[in-house]
Amino acid sequence: MFVYLFRQRRTDELALTIDVTGRNIPSLPPSTDWIFVAALDISKFDPPWDTADFRYAVRQARLTGFHILKSGLVLPTH
Repeated sequence: MFVYLFRQRRTDELALTIDVTGRNIPSLPPSTDWIFVAALDISKFDPPWDTADFRYAVRQARLTGFHILKSGLVLPTH
């Protein structure tokens, strides 16, 4: 399964979404845009990326369509 990583242009906030366009991610603040960063194949993540926090973020993205991540999160480079 793929989730898509986006970064907000002005705040550097990160978001995961199941929508490749990222249109379902709310703008925070409303005047900024989300920029596509990467498509992540979550089935290929090895530990330590298979953590409870990351599983929660992916589950939220699947349930609600997106999940805003904490700033400073470093994701794997696959």
